Amino acid sequence: MLTDVEHINLGLSKIAANRVNRIDPARTPLEAFMASNYPHWKRVELSKRRWVFALVDDYQLTLNETLTGVAKPYKYALPVDCLYPVRNRATEWVQRGRYVYSGYSSLTISYIKNVIESDFDPLFSEVLACKVAYESVEYVTQSNTKKDAARADYEEAVKIAGAANAFVIGSEEINTEEQDYEWVASRHG
Repeated sequence: MLTDVEHINLGLSKIAANRVNRIDPARTPLEAFMASNYPHWKRVELSKRRWVFALVDDYQLTLNETLTGVAKPYKYALPVDCLYPVRNRATEWVQRGRYVYSGYSSLTISYIKNVIESDFDPLFSEVLACKVAYESVEYVTQSNTKKDAARADYEEAVKIAGAANAFVIGSEEINTEEQDYEWVASRHG
């Protein structure tokens, strides 16, 4: 599988730009640009969709703290590698920052993991390379025409990944007490 530098270079090759040799430590302005931006681009792309390879199911959270006098007294810290917890049908917990609060003293969740490059699905690698190309094309080439082409390449890579079921398509189903109450209040209030 590809490394971070190989993903970056795959993206740069899509816009006919110079390659980088390393990003840690960065020695050129392009390497510094990639070092400061690539980790963010990677996390954003992982977070945008429920990628099958990054989805952790049935993760048992460890109880962090028990609060008193609140509806959801059980406080759980999210795993360090969790980009975001996935809300499933009939989810009763709520997220606040890096914590999940629940009415249950035992809680299992699914979440999107900040996966290392060697575990990427090849279709995600292509999407990420296209994201690198799109985000860096103006810095590297100062060309709006290439930016439009890079956007089209990115959209096509996402479309292909979706057609191959590389990520779960559809919105997360959210069912919380607050939303149920708002619906009732709006209908009868």
